[in-house]
Amino acid sequence: MFWNYLTLLSEIRWGDLLDIALASGFIWFGLHALRTERTRRIGIGLLFYSAIILAANQLELKLTAWILQGITAVIILIVVVVYQGEIRRLLERFPASLFSRKKRSAEGSSALADLLTNVLGILSSENRGALIVLPGSAPLDGVISAGIHLDGRLSKALLLSIFDPNSPGHDGALVITDDRVERFGCRLPLSDQDDKLKERGTRHAAALGLAEKTDALVLVVSEETGRISTAREGQLRTSAQTEALREVIASFLVRHATPEEKTGRWQKITLWGGFEYVGALVIASVLWLLLVPGSVVQTMTYSVAVEVQNIPEGFALTSVTPPTVAVSLSGEKRHLFKIRPNELIIRLDGTLTRFGRQTYPITNANLLLPPDVEIADLTPEQVRVQVQKLN
Repeated sequence: MFWNYLTLLSEIRWGDLLDIALASGFIWFGLHALRTERTRRIGIGLLFYSAIILAANQLELKLTAWILQGITAVIILIVVVVYQGEIRRLLERFPASLFSRKKRSAEGSSALADLLTNVLGILSSENRGALIVLPGSAPLDGVISAGIHLDGRLSKALLLSIFDPNSPGHDGALVITDDRVERFGCRLPLSDQDDKLKERGTRHAAALGLAEKTDALVLVVSEETGRISTAREGQLRTSAQTEALREVIASFLVRHATPEEKTGRWQKITLWGGFEYVGALVIASVLWLLLVPGSVVQTMTYSVAVEVQNIPEGFALTSVTPPTVAVSLSGEKRHLFKIRPNELIIRLDGTLTRFGRQTYPITNANLLLPPDVEIADLTPEQVRVQVQKLN
């Protein structure tokens, strides 16, 4: 069956390539949307739900499939209502994420990682609370609020002065964009995952909340304990060692550096989410093979052997004329691909040969077929069965 699907590749036209490309774009959009913790959870849930529906249909669990299909619309409505904020932000930032380009070089990323690690160490030693946001590929507009626009050149002195307890914006978050302090004193969305926050304060809840909704890296210094934590991809981790903290910051910055500054074709592909693109293309191609050419109705002819069963006791089968029948089956290609010609057998009940019956018509009941395949033509439509009475 696998080779049958491969033969469909010869049927691809330019329109099909465009169809696959557009479908890959939509699938990539879905994969890109599953980067954050909350959207990833709902995506996994929907995939699991879809797998159950598919399994129920394949196993012909009709009642289960009917119930699941009936509540699908309700589930979609619930998802839209519960996650309307995430959906709105995703649609708002999607065009910008396609065309936005980072300006930070790989060399600048290393220097920035050193600077941030140094400043965080000073703030930690003095128990000065801090909240620093390093944006990823997703714009933060619509996610963070308030804040004082600065657009100042990043420096150690500027960072320490912003997080001075007497500074008007030291309690808020500071956003660094393209090696500049874009704004400070920002409010971030708070996380409600108490199991991850435990006894941590508002700064940590804000850091985790942003990490759940975007792909940004958030750096936190606790005012009570002086501990440094990082929040990313819906996870909050404490960094006990300076070198480990620097490695986390540096790797994040390098990943979001300018593609032209990186060397190597595969590095560029990885930087721009190449794995997502390739995965989306593979998924779209497989779906195209299964759904598009596989859904075309086609007729295929098979030479099927005739088998006579239930010969009465005291009789022996002498001949079946003709021994095979040309059967034309009609159905979608993907259903015809599942048929194994050597397993097709026309079975006739020879009980009535006791009373001299010799001619038997061929009907659908004599050939076991998948439910979505039907007989289009039979040649001949009947066979002659001869038996001999034993002495």
